Amino acid sequence: MKKPIIKNKYTVPENIRSILRESAEKYGDKVVYKYFTSATDIAEMTYKQMYSTYNNLGTAICSLGLQKTKIAILSENRPEWVISYAAIIGSGSVVIPLDKELMPDQIANFLSYSDAEAILCSGAFVEKVLSMDIPNVKYIIDFDSKGNSDPRYIPYKKMLDEGAVLLERGFSKFVKARYDTSKMSALIFTSGTTGTSKGVMLSEDNITNNVNAACTMIDLKSHHVLLSVLPMHHTYELTAGQLTAIRLGLTICINNSLKYVMRNIKMFRPSVLVVVPLYVTTIRKKIMDEIKHRKKENVINVGVKATKALRKVGLDTRSLVFAEVHKSLGGRLKEIICGGAATDPEAIKWFEDLGINVSQGYGITECSPLVAVNPLVTVHYDSVGLAVPGTKIKIMSEENGVEVDLPDGEIGEICVKGPSVMLGYYKSEEATAAAFTQEGYFRTGDYGYLDDDFLYITGRKKNIIVLNNGKNVYPEEIEEYLERIELIKECVVVGRTKPSGEVVLTALIYPDYDKFKGCDENQIIETMRGEVAKINKMLASFKQVRSIKIQKTEFEKTTTKKIIRYKLS
Repeated sequence: MKKPIIKNKYTVPENIRSILRESAEKYGDKVVYKYFTSATDIAEMTYKQMYSTYNNLGTAICSLGLQKTKIAILSENRPEWVISYAAIIGSGSVVIPLDKELMPDQIANFLSYSDAEAILCSGAFVEKVLSMDIPNVKYIIDFDSKGNSDPRYIPYKKMLDEGAVLLERGFSKFVKARYDTSKMSALIFTSGTTGTSKGVMLSEDNITNNVNAACTMIDLKSHHVLLSVLPMHHTYELTAGQLTAIRLGLTICINNSLKYVMRNIKMFRPSVLVVVPLYVTTIRKKIMDEIKHRKKENVINVGVKATKALRKVGLDTRSLVFAEVHKSLGGRLKEIICGGAATDPEAIKWFEDLGINVSQGYGITECSPLVAVNPLVTVHYDSVGLAVPGTKIKIMSEENGVEVDLPDGEIGEICVKGPSVMLGYYKSEEATAAAFTQEGYFRTGDYGYLDDDFLYITGRKKNIIVLNNGKNVYPEEIEEYLERIELIKECVVVGRTKPSGEVVLTALIYPDYDKFKGCDENQIIETMRGEVAKINKMLASFKQVRSIKIQKTEFEKTTTKKIIRYKLS
């Protein structure tokens, strides 16, 4: 297949302020956000309203003396989150996005360690934050304006009202703010799936360069409607699902709960989803279960064959032939942007057969985050795509203490260089130095290979299982196969050491218990052994699963639905 030539279609924005300003000028009264204000009530915000709110909030931040300080955000997804993020950076301050799933002691530690002087949070977190002994935090701003007598407490609405009054009186400290966009603008604590968490320092230049690259690679249009499901504190959602969408004039519908994703897809009728692979797998399984329940497998299979034949002569009838499937996804869904981990190629092909493109990419927080993306017209099913504009990728290995560039096809560590790569780790010169090669490439900690500039992911460096014969096994590769078993809801492959010292590949499986009603554990194990045996026939002998263990509950995950693997070893 001919490799597409990727050219930057846009110019890098001057800053995030310019993204909001230009979109407000261009899209005006168009709705930028649709969001829940209660379990059933939905509100709307226009591009003009968003920019006005941004200026009011930023003005109030500056009036409190918080210009060029550090300010945290702790909240569920909502328009105030993105507006606050932009206003904090626009004041010349550093924004600290916090995961709402953090434990109180973790929140306190991050606020103290980061030297945050204020925090904007939703009402659900106000009491928790107020109860923490963090002397450096002077202000707690409540998005829900519920009220509190603590002198540090300020209602968000009061901030907006006072900001509007100050702007009318000519207070221009925010709207005329000038600062160095190459300095730290965001401090992001990584999710800690390996048991540690580092503070990633990103500049506004890092972020705007990545937004620009995303605009080119993802190539969304202003008529698209996007459903936002990933947590906004995650850089992938913030860059691709929010700032990129705002720059291109999309309408963003904010999902209010993971358990209502399918319901909200039907209600908001998005044309685009920005998700991680688990969502792709989950949506596919739910549709397949419904197809089987209605005994429509043969109808779908015949339809796939027929539409493939028609596409060869230039006729695309997939939306008509699979109208019922499309209706279950709102009727307009055409594109799914998927990142965070490698996506099962079979899932990508399955969605494409039904008329929905899945464009997978690869990113990491330290790269703001996008590193590589497949154009929306899928190029290689099992590749995470081409390097985004301005980014260089090398596959490297260390041999006898010397860094070596590996040729196409050879597996090594993925190393990245470009304008979106972080400044370093906060208060950790040693960790920063260790994260870069002698040539200044960032070591991602992920393993993969290049083939004609297309990047392929094989696994996380820290997850590699080394067998007794010296063979390296990438568990993610085996998990992709196991996840195709419809009886499996979640699985992780680990290396367990027997008393003899032999390392055995073991599959930890959380079954779909709805499909095992009336079965005891022994019956489940025997059924799973049979299914895993079928998968083993597709794998090289040293990659075959030799032991299985049934999980009775779901695996513990981060808010971006990554299984926390270190707790399973």
